[in-house]
Amino acid sequence: MGIADQKKVQEQRQNSQLLATLGEMLTGIANEVNNPLGSILLYSELLMAGDLSPQTKEDLKVIHDEARRAARTMSDLLNYHRQEKSDIQQLEINRVLGDLFRTRRYKDGACDITVTLNLHDRPLLVEGDLSQLNRVFMNLMSNAEEALTKIGGGNITVTTRKAGEWVQISFTDDGPGIPQENLQRIFYPFFTTKQAVFGSGLGLSTCYSIITRYKGLIHARNNEEDGATIIVELPLTDTCEKTPSPREAGITGSLVA
Repeated sequence: MGIADQKKVQEQRQNSQLLATLGEMLTGIANEVNNPLGSILLYSELLMAGDLSPQTKEDLKVIHDEARRAARTMSDLLNYHRQEKSDIQQLEINRVLGDLFRTRRYKDGACDITVTLNLHDRPLLVEGDLSQLNRVFMNLMSNAEEALTKIGGGNITVTTRKAGEWVQISFTDDGPGIPQENLQRIFYPFFTTKQAVFGSGLGLSTCYSIITRYKGLIHARNNEEDGATIIVELPLTDTCEKTPSPREAGITGSLVA
């Protein structure tokens, strides 16, 4: 294992420890807050059912609605830390991406967004749960699409490459980019620049959780010109050379939506 690979393994271990500590802290907070929230919801409902003035009932409804929103947030916290059962299998990343993006051609074309897949010319095998990795890739695509929709369309390029003992999957767009002060924060739970009704702020942190679970890395950077790139890195399995290449398997190296 080279020095670069050793550094990635060390970074991955540090990320795993941070994620575990953060998850325990969030779970404790959620459990402590849920009890008083339950009391607020119960008694505000009882009071609203009583003989009160319309203004008082309206004020109580505000209290009830805000408490219910806080309860949903606590539920999201608990679900975020709770690891779902995984169906671990060997996956060929080029094939996974090819299958996934064929289903998005119409949507992106209708939004004036061009998606290009630049696939590595040899198979890239990793271990993971197909539905979970698809969730990560879909989330990263959705974020790029939202950024481009704000400026009337643009381009997204998804690239796979082999880097030592790792596979890199890059999602690059030519949108407005990520504010510099947010680059290190976008993977934090509940960090979002969207209005509360449009997002909980758990999308990228869930991606972080899933990728870290498979001993991988995920990070973001702004491009030299326009837009941003999010890079997912996963450790390769030992049998990459035994599998047909994407072209031999019938997957093209470039897919434009």
